[in-house]
Amino acid sequence: MVHALEEIRRLLKPTGFLIDIHPIPKAELTKVYQGRTLLFAEADPGYDSNEAVPQAEAALDDVVRRGLFSIEGESEFELVTYASSVTEMRDYWAHYSAFDDEPKADAISMRQNEMYNRADEIMQRAPGAEISEHEPARITRLKPGVNE
Repeated sequence: MVHALEEIRRLLKPTGFLIDIHPIPKAELTKVYQGRTLLFAEADPGYDSNEAVPQAEAALDDVVRRGLFSIEGESEFELVTYASSVTEMRDYWAHYSAFDDEPKADAISMRQNEMYNRADEIMQRAPGAEISEHEPARITRLKPGVNE
């Protein structure tokens, strides 16, 4: 990852900047809302803080420490995915992760199924309820540093 950031630095114009967006290593939350009322919130047991997130953080720290980039601004936000039903949400995530190299462990899949079943039961009793997944993320604006 550091090599990619070095290459981006080489290609950037002196007035250019890099926007980095990546997840924060915190569990995603699954929530069910009916209007503005929160009916259900639970950490997604399928959340996997894989090695790529800490590696991305370390790569950014490295290029900033070496002066290749300086941080011009940084903020945290939630990437939110909405669905009108648990089935729709599960279909979305199945499509999203269709090409993952490693399948989820059976125990994790079982806990995730249980969580979605609880969410679905609540949604069945709450007309118009929606389910959402909230993934914490960070956005950083980096400008080229003086060291090349």
